[in-house]
Parts: sequence; structure tokens; C-alpha cells
Amino acid sequence: MGILDPISPEQVMQCQSEEDCTALCRLLPPRETTLLDWAINLMADVVQHEHLNKMNTQNIAMVFSPNMTQVC
Repeated sequence: MGILDPISPEQVMQCQSEEDCTALCRLLPPRETTLLDWAINLMADVVQHEHLNKMNTQNIAMVFSPNMTQVC
């Protein structure tokens, strides 16, 4: 099960602002909320070292996004 699986893809696609995303994340169960928080912090740490690892926000999103939901 992916971290975002408890939320419908339609709900995720409708997020247009940080406030929308925050409200949507409040719908997640506690375990998924904790995992998402950890993953976001990890991604932010990696992007801070972009000058060394070439992982900018687009690259990190490309790597992590497929793992946020279960592909059927």
C-alpha cells in the first residue's frame, strides 16, 4: 500500500495550493501521515545538497512520486 492510497487520485489532482495539500494530508491515517512527513523531510534534505548530488525538486519528485501510491 502506498502512502497516499487512502486518498483518491481525484482528490490529489484537485490540490491547487499548500492549504489544499495540508487539508488533504489531514485525511490520512496516522501511520501514513508519519511516513509522508518523514519522506518530505528526507526529500528536502536531499535537495539542499543539489550542488553535490544533482537532485533538484523535479528529479526528487520523479524518483519518489511513483512510490507514493500502489500501482495496480
